[in-house]
Amino acid sequence: MKPNTIFKVLALVASFPFAAGCSLGSEDDLAPEQQPLGASSEAEGTWLSTRYSFGLCSGECITTVSRDGVALSLTACTRSKSCLRSNQATLTAEGLRKLEAIEDALAGVSLDNRYGCPDCADGGATSVRLRRDGLETLHLYGYDDAPAPLVALDHLVTELRLGLDSCTSGPLLKVSPDCTPK
Repeated sequence: MKPNTIFKVLALVASFPFAAGCSLGSEDDLAPEQQPLGASSEAEGTWLSTRYSFGLCSGECITTVSRDGVALSLTACTRSKSCLRSNQATLTAEGLRKLEAIEDALAGVSLDNRYGCPDCADGGATSVRLRRDGLETLHLYGYDDAPAPLVALDHLVTELRLGLDSCTSGPLLKVSPDCTPK
């Protein structure tokens, strides 16, 4: 091969997102980048869920915190999609106020579908689902490496997840009595 050809091949391989060991999971694990949801009564945007996943792990490898109004749920599952725990909680007035302030701050902010290389070198991945202007969007980034526009949401959801994981009520949420701690 000519040196110029080798350079082109190496450049192509390096530009491919999975070349560095990135793993996004199966097609079933991810929704389309944007999915029309029809008419929405939401003014600008709503946080729907955050999913934390780790490619090389055993036990609870996938944890999802979801929201339906003021109701929160945490689902902890294995890579084989066997869910070991499901905890419920309710946002407090303070939790709802903080979440709504973050959602308002995200209104009109341009967000990429993917930041960096989620779960490269088994560093974990975070995916955030939002409903914005009638569309459901998915935003992927490395675990504990939120992009600037999503840092406040990431910190708040982490705090909610910790409360749901440990079954500890606090100023942001009130966990249900049948909560199962990690």
